[in-house]
Amino acid sequence: MPDRRFTILDPAGLHARPAARFVQVASRFSSRIVIRHGDREADAKSLIALLGLTIRPSSQISLVADGPDAEAALTALVEELAPYIAPLADSKSAAFVPPSVGAKPATHS
Repeated sequence: MPDRRFTILDPAGLHARPAARFVQVASRFSSRIVIRHGDREADAKSLIALLGLTIRPSSQISLVADGPDAEAALTALVEELAPYIAPLADSKSAAFVPPSVGAKPATHS
């Protein structure tokens, strides 16, 4: 199963607005997608479950996907979270370059 690991940079953590956009992106894929924080995990397609993880600044999270479009799902989710995250050194997403801390998140129409 492909996975990606990150540290949350945003001073507000993974709050409602980016979490809602994250869930919208995750819902476009048929793969099962899970977000892990510590010893807890949530269905990435459920806003309530995601917010229930209470992901704060400097938290380390993992995204895991299993299914026919798992890699595409992770790629899209990494792009969606880009303003809020930094990949961990041993993450498979080493090609990802995080924005500067404090950068304003991209807005989507």
